[in-house]
Amino acid sequence: MFSSILIHLISFFIFSNNIWSQIDWSDFNQGEIIKMEDSQYFSVRMSNIKYPEVSASSFVVLDLVNNYFVLEKNPDEVWPIASISKLMSALVLLDELDIDLDAYYQIRSEDRRVGGRDYLFIGDEVTNRDLLALALIASDNSAISALVSSAGLNEDEFAVLMNKKARQMGMENTSFKDASGLSSKNVSTAREVSLLIKEAFAHEIIADFANKYEYQIITKQGRVKKIVSTNQLLNYNNNYIKIIGGKTGYNDSSGYCLGLKFLFNNNQELISVVLNSATLKSRFSDTQKIFEDLYGIYNN
Repeated sequence: MFSSILIHLISFFIFSNNIWSQIDWSDFNQGEIIKMEDSQYFSVRMSNIKYPEVSASSFVVLDLVNNYFVLEKNPDEVWPIASISKLMSALVLLDELDIDLDAYYQIRSEDRRVGGRDYLFIGDEVTNRDLLALALIASDNSAISALVSSAGLNEDEFAVLMNKKARQMGMENTSFKDASGLSSKNVSTAREVSLLIKEAFAHEIIADFANKYEYQIITKQGRVKKIVSTNQLLNYNNNYIKIIGGKTGYNDSSGYCLGLKFLFNNNQELISVVLNSATLKSRFSDTQKIFEDLYGIYNN
C-alpha cells in the first residue's frame, strides 16, 4: 500500500516538472519593485491629506522606514535652532574628540552661560557623562560649555569642528557659532535638523539621555543634583505614539523649537521637527497636531 502511494507521488512530481519546464516564463510580466512614495496609491492618498494648522514657521516629519518626508512646511527655510545645537555638540564630543565620559571636570567661572536653570556651582566636580546628561536633558548651557573646556578647546575651535561635522553629514544650510545654541547664528532647516536627530540618536548614550525626564547627579563632593527635562512630551501617553526621545530649543531669535524621534503603531519610526513655534506650550501642541495627522495618513 505504502509503495503504491510512493510510486504515485514520484510520478506526479516527474510529470509536474515536465510541465513547468515546458512553460516559456519570458511571456510573463514579473513586475517591478516600486517605493511606497512612488506608488499611485500613496500619491493619491497624500494629495488628500490636509496639513496640520500649526504655529510653527517650519516643520517636517521624516519616515525612517521608507526614508520619506511625509509632512512638511517650509522644510528648507533657514532658522535659528537654539539648543537643538547641543545634539551636534554631543556628536562632535563623541565622534571627533572621543571624550572620556568617566573623567571628572571642575566647573570654572569661565564655563558659566546665561539662559535656563543653573544646576552646578563653581567648584563642583562632575563627570563628563553627567555634564552631557545636563546638556541633553535639562539643556544646561553651562554644562555644554564645560564639556568644551574639558575637551581642551575654546568655543571658536569647537564651532569649527561642529561646522565640519555638518558638512560631512550633508547639512549644507546649517551653520554653528557656539556649542550651546545661545547664538542666533546657529542656524539650520527643519529638513536638516531631522537628519541631525537621526544621526545623533544612533548613539545609544544620546538616545538614552534624550529619553529621560528626570536624572540625578552626585558631585565628587557628595552634593546631589536632581534635574528635570525641558521636553514635556516625554510624558506623553497615547495608544499609537511612543516617544523615543527629543531635544528642545529656544532663544529670542529661534522661537520655540522641538525635535522628536518616536514610534508610531509600535513599528513605524519617525522624526518630527518644529521650528519657531509661537510659545513654549505650542511647540508641544504643534507636535501633537502632527501626531493626529499622521494617524490619518497611516491608519486610514
